[in-house]
This record gives sequence, C-alpha cells and structure tokens, in this order.
Amino acid sequence: MKVRVRRKLLFLLLMSSLILSAYPAKAESNEVKPIEWNSFSSVNPIDEDSVRIQKILLNSTQYGLTTWWKEEMDFESQKGSYLELGGTGENAIRRPAAMSLGIAASLAFNVYDSSETGVSEFGAELKAQKLISSLAYRHKSNSPDGWGDEWQSAHWTYFAGFAGWLLWEDLSSQDQEYIKEMVEYEADRFLDYEVPYWKDESGTIIFEGDTKAEENAWNAQLLQLATAMMPNHENYLEWMNKNIELMISSAAVPSDLESNEVLHGRQVKDWVMGSNINEDGTAVNHGFLHPDYMEFIAFNNTSGLHYSLAGLPVPKAAFHHSDLVYSSLSQMNFESPPYESPGGTIYREGSSDIYYPEGNDWGTSRRMQFAVLDIFADVFQYDGMARNSGEYWESFHAEMVLAMQERHVDGRTYDERWEDTYSGREEWIAHHAAWAWIAKWIDANGALCVSNTSYSIMNREMEDKQCNKISEVSFTEAFPSHPPQTLPPLFDKTHPWNGRSPLPPQH
Repeated sequence: MKVRVRRKLLFLLLMSSLILSAYPAKAESNEVKPIEWNSFSSVNPIDEDSVRIQKILLNSTQYGLTTWWKEEMDFESQKGSYLELGGTGENAIRRPAAMSLGIAASLAFNVYDSSETGVSEFGAELKAQKLISSLAYRHKSNSPDGWGDEWQSAHWTYFAGFAGWLLWEDLSSQDQEYIKEMVEYEADRFLDYEVPYWKDESGTIIFEGDTKAEENAWNAQLLQLATAMMPNHENYLEWMNKNIELMISSAAVPSDLESNEVLHGRQVKDWVMGSNINEDGTAVNHGFLHPDYMEFIAFNNTSGLHYSLAGLPVPKAAFHHSDLVYSSLSQMNFESPPYESPGGTIYREGSSDIYYPEGNDWGTSRRMQFAVLDIFADVFQYDGMARNSGEYWESFHAEMVLAMQERHVDGRTYDERWEDTYSGREEWIAHHAAWAWIAKWIDANGALCVSNTSYSIMNREMEDKQCNKISEVSFTEAFPSHPPQTLPPLFDKTHPWNGRSPLPPQH
C-alpha cells in the first residue's frame, strides 16, 4: 500500500512539473498596477436611476468637502503635510477612510461638478489626496504606533486603499508607496487566518447572536482590493484563495456542508467549516434577526467593481448565495405575533419602508445599503428569485436617500440622530454611493465578466481566458428555491445587544 501511495505521489509530482513548465507563473512584481482607464469607453450612464445615484454621490461629496471637512473633522485648520486624524480607533480612522472613497469616486469617474459642490475641482483633488495620503501615512506599516492590525482595520484599509487606487496617478510616488505598504500589510495578516463561523459543522452556535458573515466579507474586500491592485504580487495566490474562502464562508448556509457544487476547483462542502446565515438567507447579528446585516453580500459583490477595473475576471464565489439572501428581503414572510407588528416582508411593495421583524438598533431611516443591494442585484443579475427586480426596488430606496439629502443645503443626508444612530452615518452614505455609482459605470461600460477557475500556479496564465459574461453565468443552479415561510423568533429580550443597551463598536 505504501509503495502504491509513493508511486501516486511521484506521478503527481511529475505531472505538476510538466504542467508548471507548460503554464509558467506570471512574473512576480509587488508593485501596484494602476487602473488602465484608456481600456474603457468611459461612458457615464444617463438613465434616470443612474442620474439619481450620481446626485446622491455629489451631495455626499459636497458635504465631505465643506461642512464635514471644516467643522465635523476640523481639517481646515491643520497645516501639516499629513492630517492628524485624532486617534487610531474606529471613529478616528473608519470615518475619514469611508469619506475618502466617496470623494475619490466622484473625481475618478468624472462625476464631480464644482457648480454643485461649491468647491473647485482642483481644491477637491487636493483635499482627496491629502485625506488618502494621511490615512496611509498614519497606518502602522508607515508610522510607529499607527493604526491597523486589529479586528476591523482591514475594512478601513480597504476604503482608503480603494480611494488611493482610483486616484493613483494623482498621488506622489511616496504616497503611492505608503498606500501599497498599508494594503500589503493588512492583506498579509490573512495568510494563515482561521475563518470564523457563527455556527460550527454540528449546528452548535459558537458566537451567540453574532454572525461572522459581515466580518468575513469585509476582510475579503481587502483581499479583493489587494489582488486587483497587485495581480503579480508574490502572495497573490494565497490572498486570492483566502479571499474566496472568506466570501464563501460569509454566505455559508447549513446545507453548504454537504454541497457538491464546485467553486474554484473545490466542492463547497470542502470550502466551509460551518455556517454564518440561516438556510433561508436571513442573518442574525446584535442578538436578533437583523436585515441591515444581510447587506454583507454587497461586500462580496464589490469583487465585481475591483476586478472589472483591474481588467480581471470576477470570481464566481463573490455571488455565493447572493440571490438567496436578496430574495429573502422580499419573499420571507414574518407573522406577527410572534414577530413585531405589523409582520410581513422586509421589503414593502410599492414603498421605501423597511420592516424589521425583531426591531433595529441603528435607526429606521437607513436606505442606502438597500439601494446598493438593489443595484448590485440588477447589475450582477441575481434578482431572479426576488419578488420584484432590483431595478424596481432601487427606485424606492434610492429616492428616499435623495429626498433626505434635499432637506439640507450642504448635501448631508441625516437630520435627527434617531434616523441613524451610527456616528459615521454620513461617511457610510459616501462609500455606499461610491459603490452604487461604480457598479452602474461598469455595467454601462460592459466591463464585467465572471470566472469559476481555480487559482493556482498552473492556472495563472489562463485566468483571464476563463471568463464568461454575467448573462452566461448561473447563480441559482445550486440554490433550491426557498418558499416563503415563518421562522420562530430569534430575539432574546434579555440579550445585551437588544438595541436597548450600548453596542460594541461593531457595524
């Protein structure tokens, strides 16, 4: 038996060497590959829905360059080469990082209009460059005692890094190096990372009331960016395979543990070690069934933005169970009682209203995350299981965001704190608006293709040749249709995350 095993190993080694010689690895280079803007037709969509998103992005940018910059953050008074951000924690870093992406997107995609914002384009560019470079400079990869290397820092790095990549050629070579070092440092944290799960393989809850869907997805986002920015990096394959594992795990349902569907060379059951969402696509976070956290699929879907801009195929794993999660927003029926009055579906037919079956701890006026989901479902074509199309729902959710902005002359979205209790709510609008616009731009420019290739040394030269148009890819073949159903209540009224107690800095 041992002789047979040795012979098999020798055979595999021989075949591997032959394959490697037939498909040599791409030349390694740890440098950033800028976006090749000339490879796109650079068409800005002008349909009604796109114009609405453009306006939302511009309003957010106006606020970021004026009231936010001068009063909220007090950056106007700082004269140093790099901004003092006021600390190394979430409130000091995540907020400016998210805002930087919104401002950068408006400039990079020629959406910016000084007549709307009241700030010259040159002035906007200078502020964007200073904000992005300061975030990178203050990262611990570039400054002693800087921010980074913590639970959510990949999320913040992603925002600042993506903003920097969009405006890459406008930045100094030194600031480019700071951005590269920041992204590289955070990406390397995941080389030996053990992916967490809400429930283990037996169905036992590991983290009570705390899905790891969003956490895994935002960590994947950083790896999406790193592999798009540095496609020839020496750690590219390790980053990419961890990215795929994180994306699949974030949307893992219990039945995935037995799924024979093949994603990127492995059956799904071999990718996952537990589950992070319910079989029906709903997610539990902060101790209860939480529609806001079903947005985690958007973090995976942003692969469609990063890789399309890089001229690379989008891994199919980026859409794992996206149709299931999205459809549950309009298909799942929650009876009241036991769920909160009035019951029904999360999305409300013909309305921008959102129903929270077990309450909500972030306020009742958040809609931009749902508008992004609607746009992604439409652009990436996974709305086939939903009650209505993504385009249908977008018109309600995005219109409410714009209406909220139109209440204020400086472009801000929120008025009273109860509308959204998160301290970074305006910056949250900014990065969502950036995602929404970029998705529409990529769709208009026909830049999207999807691949289910495995990522290995032998496949490096073939990756961009194994790509299909989004219309040729099925996201539903392995997902059984889940009929509307009623679930038992998951809300523990005594849980410390019940929306009546202070929350940890998780979002």
